[in-house]
Amino acid sequence: MPCQPVLYQHMKVSLSNIVATLSRAIRLIWLSSPVLALWHAILTALQAALPLLSLIALKQMIDTANSLFKAGALSGLSLSTASALYAGNAEFRALILWSLLAAVCTVTAAFLKLAIAWVAEFHSIAVTDAVYQKLHHTLVKADFAFFENPDDQNHLYMAREQALSRPMRIIGGLSQLIQSFTGLAGALIILMSYAPLLPLMLGLSVLPTLYFKFNRSRRFFVWRSNLIPLERQADYFHSIMTENEGAKEIRLYGHGELCQERFQQARDLLKAQRAAWRKFVMTYDAVAMTVGFIVLGAALLLLLHKTLQGALTVGALVICVQAIRRGGSVTALISSAVSSLLEDSVFLQSYEELINRAPAIKAPVAPVPIPVPLQRGVVFENVSFSYQGTSTPALKDVSLQLNLNERVALAGANGAGKSTLIKLLCRLYDPSAGRILVDGIDLREFDPAAWRAHIGVLFQDFNSYQLSAEDNIRIGHPQIPAGDPLIATAAAHAGLAPLIKQWPAGLKTPLGRWLHNGIEPSMGQWQKIALARAFLRPAALYLLDEPTSALDGTAHRETLAALTKLSHDKLTLFTSHRSLPPGLADRVILLSEGRVVADSTPEGLAANPAFNELFSNACWQN
Repeated sequence: MPCQPVLYQHMKVSLSNIVATLSRAIRLIWLSSPVLALWHAILTALQAALPLLSLIALKQMIDTANSLFKAGALSGLSLSTASALYAGNAEFRALILWSLLAAVCTVTAAFLKLAIAWVAEFHSIAVTDAVYQKLHHTLVKADFAFFENPDDQNHLYMAREQALSRPMRIIGGLSQLIQSFTGLAGALIILMSYAPLLPLMLGLSVLPTLYFKFNRSRRFFVWRSNLIPLERQADYFHSIMTENEGAKEIRLYGHGELCQERFQQARDLLKAQRAAWRKFVMTYDAVAMTVGFIVLGAALLLLLHKTLQGALTVGALVICVQAIRRGGSVTALISSAVSSLLEDSVFLQSYEELINRAPAIKAPVAPVPIPVPLQRGVVFENVSFSYQGTSTPALKDVSLQLNLNERVALAGANGAGKSTLIKLLCRLYDPSAGRILVDGIDLREFDPAAWRAHIGVLFQDFNSYQLSAEDNIRIGHPQIPAGDPLIATAAAHAGLAPLIKQWPAGLKTPLGRWLHNGIEPSMGQWQKIALARAFLRPAALYLLDEPTSALDGTAHRETLAALTKLSHDKLTLFTSHRSLPPGLADRVILLSEGRVVADSTPEGLAANPAFNELFSNACWQN
């Protein structure tokens, strides 16, 4: 299964990239909670400084104790003589004080670790909440086309699936950088004071590790982008086998093994990719560590030579060895933290690209007020439209007029362009050519949100929400409060009143069984609920895509009768593949391959050859 890299191939490891990544990470961490971020940084720096202070105390303890031993002051020491020695010997008092300082550093470090863990947990929660808040705010306002573009979905997958784990990793990486830089600065100062050559040798020991990790980060971008389509494929088949939507068909058709096979194929490819990546990482890490050990060994030999010559005390030797070990470890941690942040930049860039994405369909600088109530209607002028990535237009040079107080039915085979026309009228897309006029005003001159607020719409693929019946309907007009009588009225218009009376809590009854132990309506009942949402909205325009496709004959007639009543003084456009009661549709517009091939009354179309061939004399007969 070939997968081409689709993301971040342009990203290179460079100083500017590192700075940009750190800037993104710091901005994300700081803006989520400035107070927690500040405390986290202060506590982390203190935690990093304490081991260095402990090293200094240890060095002074060793040198002072060694001096006392040489002077014989500690021979025969007991509790009874210690008090007198403390009072009369300054070196002994210094030994006690340095020992106490080392103990205080150890205890303080332990408590700091607890405090940092507490702050880090709540800080990571704040960061994750901020990530989700901005992501959700962006997605609910994103263009509808965003959700139909596979490349955009790869970006979304990266940001959405890692929104929980990545913020915590970023906090850990930045915390590690603060702690490591503090520790490195102290180690270099200590080494410089005893042997100026040692900081240079320490730097040489970690250069191979830095190089290989930065090189790994550069390769990681492309490697990670290759995995995203495979991960999405595995998640897709996983969802089919584990979620309610696919459960019935799997048991009836028995295609569970097919889904397992496709899932495992994706997982096997992922495993092979990860194994190859791990081999690459381990090989280069082993080479880097070998070079580092050789350089560190040379540094230790240098220290031993200076000690044997008397240039270093025993305490100085101990502190230098510890400083080399600590400097080597913190330098490696710095390279790991930067490398990790560079890898996290895949998430950070996906996230920032999403939240900074400017919608293509947006309000003009000075939007025209919506003409409500409508006075004339809607006109399509030579409208054509093609979906992204397709060469065949969904609509071709469509011109038609929808008049006020008129119920217009769209007819046509599947793929004729009916749903596309409704999407354009909702301004989920803009025409590729031509224009749509509302009372003579181009639809693009309105604020899209303001225009949609006056549309009652039912899509063919309507949603079923795991909420109460009341909330399912109130979604159609969320500005009204819970319990508003208009909700019950809309339910009655959609034919739900008898059904709601049977439910244990009426409109408060929870629907669906995914989040709670609620009632699971039938598909036809769900469609009535979706229709009630459209009826609840204070609409000037009803757009109903197959409004009765899941209803039985009686419910079909009742719903269309309610539609006849509610559409008074409004413009109503709907599609249907079933016969209509007399008088429901004033006009029928017949679409074929994206073009208008007929526009007449139902009676006028009854003799149309194309109409009869399409519906086999069954669809519009009364």
